[in-house]
Amino acid sequence: MKDGMMLWRERVSSYWNMAIRYLRLIGNSGFLFTVYVLIIIGSYYYSVFLDWLPDTFPAVWVFVAIFAHLLTRSGIRTFVKPADVVFLLPYESKLGSYFQASKWYSLALQSGVLLVGLVVLSPFFAKYLANDVGSLFLVLVLLIIVKGWNVFSSFEEQRFQSESDRNSHFLLRGIINIVFTFLLFSGANWLLLLALFVIMASLYMFYYKRLAQQLSIKWDHLIEVEQGMLLFFYRIANAFTDVPQLRNKVRARTYLHWFINGIIDSKKSVYHYLFARSFIRANDYGGIYIRLVLVCAIVLIALPSGWLQLVVLLLFMHMVTNQLSTLWYHYDTNMWVDLYPVVEGQKKEALTQLVFRLLLIMTAVQLGVLLATSSLAIFAIAITIGGIYSYIGSQKLIHKRKK
Repeated sequence: MKDGMMLWRERVSSYWNMAIRYLRLIGNSGFLFTVYVLIIIGSYYYSVFLDWLPDTFPAVWVFVAIFAHLLTRSGIRTFVKPADVVFLLPYESKLGSYFQASKWYSLALQSGVLLVGLVVLSPFFAKYLANDVGSLFLVLVLLIIVKGWNVFSSFEEQRFQSESDRNSHFLLRGIINIVFTFLLFSGANWLLLLALFVIMASLYMFYYKRLAQQLSIKWDHLIEVEQGMLLFFYRIANAFTDVPQLRNKVRARTYLHWFINGIIDSKKSVYHYLFARSFIRANDYGGIYIRLVLVCAIVLIALPSGWLQLVVLLLFMHMVTNQLSTLWYHYDTNMWVDLYPVVEGQKKEALTQLVFRLLLIMTAVQLGVLLATSSLAIFAIAITIGGIYSYIGSQKLIHKRKK
């Protein structure tokens, strides 16, 4: 049996070697450029939005809702594997350093999320809360301390066998975090915050620490949580490249069969049929497509009438093209598809037709939004842009992307 810390370092190193490869693929795609442009547009309208808000806006409750949620959700990356329930169970008593390292690792990553959240909301903080609360750095330090309490307490909660017990403790931490964030962002007396810290420390020392002594680790639950976190990352990466580790969930969705004939000629070739079915049934295509179309519509409604709406339309159509390009690889690991007597040209034609029709559908939805919220000139230009990009994206761009 290896030392606990040595095993933990090996698993963390193995995970990041894999993750960095996928992150490079994401970075080399056009997706990051799309995100950069959206950030630039969003930062401008962020300041406009702040100027528009009244001075009586209840900003405290916005911060309470966001940071109480971030504090309470404190999942632990343990890097455990399904086989551990057999091979590591006898060594559970020797894995203290392994799980301790997992807690500190999770705290570091989640503290980074808190930092990003504070940076994004710093203009909001400066306008509404700075006079009462004080230093933003002090706020960050206090949030990280409470996040540490949540992370260490959350790990001990995983020892409960019952889901209801875990949920009740999650709710308890949520209530404490709501009280803490309200006191913090409302500029309450520091003695109240100190009293709350004493309560949290007492809960951990005299209750959660005893759970560790009385209850054993529930390996099956830890493995389930870890697999869920891995799948979340794989789903993101799968929008840019094929991820062999991802086990796609397939649903029949018989109520959408009528839609298949609208997006592709399903009887033209086997790939026409397969791509259409995969788009409808697999969560990684149809679900993401619908979300992108809806988000694009919401952003277009929020923006004032003008050329920025056209830029956003193009950016979201580009994101949809990137996401749909991974359909090309969907059956690469299925040997039965290789037995079909078809040439690759039919596969390319099927993907082109499917993407072209889906981009046209997306364009039609956004044109309906622009017709109601924008000028006729922008609407007319959007028709031209949508039609041209739908053709170029399906005929040229998507095939360059899949290479």
